[in-house]
Amino acid sequence: MSKKKDNIDDLLVKVLTGTASVAESEEVELWAKENEKNSNTLDKLKEIWQEKSPAYTQANSEDKIDNIWDEGIKKNNASKSVSKPFLKYAASILLFFGFLSSIYYFIPVNNDTKEEKLTKYTVRSNPPGQKSKLTLPDGSIVYLNCSSSIKYIVGFEGEERKVELIGEAYFEVASNAEKPFIVESNRLATKALGTIFNINAYPDCELTRISLLEGKVEIQNPSTDINSILLTAGKELQVNTKTNTYTESTFDPHLVVAWKEGALAFKNSDFNTVKLNLERWFGVDIHVKGKKPEDWSVTTVYKGQTLKNILMDLQYSKKFAYEINDDQIIIEF
Repeated sequence: MSKKKDNIDDLLVKVLTGTASVAESEEVELWAKENEKNSNTLDKLKEIWQEKSPAYTQANSEDKIDNIWDEGIKKNNASKSVSKPFLKYAASILLFFGFLSSIYYFIPVNNDTKEEKLTKYTVRSNPPGQKSKLTLPDGSIVYLNCSSSIKYIVGFEGEERKVELIGEAYFEVASNAEKPFIVESNRLATKALGTIFNINAYPDCELTRISLLEGKVEIQNPSTDINSILLTAGKELQVNTKTNTYTESTFDPHLVVAWKEGALAFKNSDFNTVKLNLERWFGVDIHVKGKKPEDWSVTTVYKGQTLKNILMDLQYSKKFAYEINDDQIIIEF
C-alpha cells in the first residue's frame, strides 16, 4: 500500500469520526473530486457509517462486523464501483473507532469463499486530550499518548508479540527471549526482548523518533535496502519517513517522556511542532491568520497548565493575538 493510500485511509477515518481538522476535511474532498471512483467510495463509506452507528459496545462484536459485512455486500452488488477490500476496511474502522477498548475480526476474502480463518485483534485508542496506561497479555506495560492507538492479536498468539502503533507510546517490555516483541510504526519495525523505549510516530509528522532508555532494540525498514540498526540505551534514532534518512544521537530522557508524567515539553520547537502538540494535548483545532513566524523557537516545559495559560505565556514572548471558542482556537500574527 502506497504512502498516499495510507494517508487517505487515515483521513477518511478522521472525517467519519469527526476528528478531522478543516485542512484534513478539505484534503478528503479534493481526493473525492479526483475521479468518480473516489467520490463513490467516500459516499458509500459515509452511508455505511451512518447506518451502522459507531456507538457499539464490545459485546457481540463478531455479529456486528458480520452485519456490516452483509450490508456492504448488498450495497456492493447494487454499485460495482466499491470494492470488497474497501468494504472490509469500512467494517474494520467502524469497530476501531466505535469504542476505545475494542476487539474486532479481520476476515480474508477471495472469489471462492466469503470467510476463511478469523484473526482476532485487540485495539486500544486514545482521542485527542486523553492518555492511558495499558497492560498487554504478556505483562508488558504501555503508556499511550493522546491521538494514538495500538493494535495486536488477542493473546499474542503466534511466534512473536507484534504491536502496530499509530502516534506515540512508551513501552516497558516483559522479557521473553523465545518470543520477540516487535512494534511496527510508520513502516519501521522495532524489535526488542526486554527493553524500555519510547516511539513517537504520528502520521502527520515527517520524523519518527525511537528513544531507547534501557536494553537494546533492532530497527528495520522492510521497504528499503538499508541494513537493520542496533540501538543501545541512551541513544535515539530519528527517521525522516519522506527521505528515508536516519540520524542517531543522544537524547534527554526527561524531555522525551515528559508527556507520560503529564507535561508538555518543547526543545527548540518550531511553530508547527508547538501547534500540533497543543492540538493533540487539548483536543482542539488551531487556525492561523497572518504569516507564521519562520524564526519561532520554543524551549520550555508546561505541567498542569491550561491551554489558556500556555497561550498567554507564548503570547508574551512571541507577540500574537489569540481567541478561544470552545475547541476552535484562532492565532493571529
